Amino acid sequence: MTRTQCFTLAATSLGLFMIYLDALIVNVALPAIQSDFKVGEAGLQWVVTAYSLGMAVGIMSSGTAADIYGRRKLYIAGIALFTAASAACGMASSLEALNLSRAVQGVAAATVNVTSLALVSAAFPDPKLKNWAIGIWTAIASTAIAIGPTLGGFMVQGTGWRSIFMVNIPVGLVVLALTWRFVAESRDERPRSFDIPGQLVFMTAVGAFAFAVIEGPRAGWVSGEILTLFVVAGAALAAFIFCERRNADPMMDLKLFGNRTYSLAIITIFAALFAVYGMLLVITQYMQNVRGFSPTDAGFLLLPYSMSLMIVSLTAGKLVGAVGSRRLILLGIASQIVGFAVLIVGLQGSTVVVSAGLVFVGVGTGLCLTPITSLAMTAVPTERAGMASGIMSAQRALGSTVGFAVLGSILAATLTTTLSAHLADALPDSIERKDVADMIIGNANPRAYSAEIGPGRPIKHLNPATQKAILAVADSDFVEGIRFSLATGIVFLALVLAAGIAWFPRGSGSIADAEREAQALASEETARESPLS
Repeated sequence: MTRTQCFTLAATSLGLFMIYLDALIVNVALPAIQSDFKVGEAGLQWVVTAYSLGMAVGIMSSGTAADIYGRRKLYIAGIALFTAASAACGMASSLEALNLSRAVQGVAAATVNVTSLALVSAAFPDPKLKNWAIGIWTAIASTAIAIGPTLGGFMVQGTGWRSIFMVNIPVGLVVLALTWRFVAESRDERPRSFDIPGQLVFMTAVGAFAFAVIEGPRAGWVSGEILTLFVVAGAALAAFIFCERRNADPMMDLKLFGNRTYSLAIITIFAALFAVYGMLLVITQYMQNVRGFSPTDAGFLLLPYSMSLMIVSLTAGKLVGAVGSRRLILLGIASQIVGFAVLIVGLQGSTVVVSAGLVFVGVGTGLCLTPITSLAMTAVPTERAGMASGIMSAQRALGSTVGFAVLGSILAATLTTTLSAHLADALPDSIERKDVADMIIGNANPRAYSAEIGPGRPIKHLNPATQKAILAVADSDFVEGIRFSLATGIVFLALVLAAGIAWFPRGSGSIADAEREAQALASEETARESPLS
């Protein structure tokens, strides 16, 4: 490995570390943010989802811009914007300001994500060395995921939730210095144009869908607002496919999906991150709002997931050569399914069982990510590295965005459907019952109703026995809602596992196989662009 390759890997991995740390460090801060800004489940989802949504809508534009204008330039711009947005998050005076800054963070993170992988891919043209470098790149991201919840717990409890954003400032400055000094520029040398129609309809489709899923429980799934958003998302998706097929230089070359290895990798990474990020949202609320753990304790309780993910990611690159990518990916999905099932059982109150479930999920995620990423990037021509990286990163962001939105919305919808009726015995008065249920659901906290009790409040008094009964019902309904969310994740993963068993090519996934597919795709593009064709 050359000096340039070494520093390129260091600079890009550190930038990736920063954006992945920020993606998960916020989870354990949610109850503190909720307390400061007095927000409910939908508000909490937006704190998390604004970041992922910003990534999702900006990532393909970043990939195209990186190929045209230079990956190093875009990487530097992304790091600078992310650092500035982190400072804005740390100084936010309202939920709206925080969410806006989080969205800007997400757009910047999209640029960092796609350009960092493209820079690594371009810096390591040899397939075997590329596989190793991407394994390190993935392991660094896994390390950020591993320490994020625990570090976040310490920081929130010790210095407040704002510190989790301010910590990005010194890290960002170090990344800027390393990149400016050592990283070489790379770009797609072919003449390309910016696909503005494709960018606009893609952003519209993703934004409308995410907004509809998050706001559905509040506004009503059959309300005019939500139905309109779903129609807009569907129409924008159809328009996007139409635009990309007709555009001679599309933002997303749909012909890439003709490569079976690449297509299967895209589907699988979406599924894996859909399940994992949705799980992290509801499990964090379970630990702090239902079980009453402090942010630090909640961070420690997530360590079985994050540490197993990090350890497996560090060894997954070697395992690819030993057992093949197909087996690793399918085993990883199966392990995630087992982990979700164990979590459902452990929510009865056993911390040990919950920890075991988190280990299975972490192992499964680690087994998936490295082989999926390395296969996808090796399976496409080098000149398409920026676009291919953008599509991969878009699927990561979309998977996490939809996972947050869907599993979080399922929890909120379950509570909305069941809680008020289940409180009938504890609170016979329908007005008091509605006040208590709305307060609990609105704050995503079984103990939130206590703020409604006292002189001058909607509920003048409740005796201790009644309060205990309310808490028991609310805790039980929260657990059932979380179980239903996790069961939805199991169903989704099981469908992807079945599809992978049926359609993932046996013996596929080797570097040689991916090289042959990439060469075939490159030959097809050359033939299409030839003046004799």
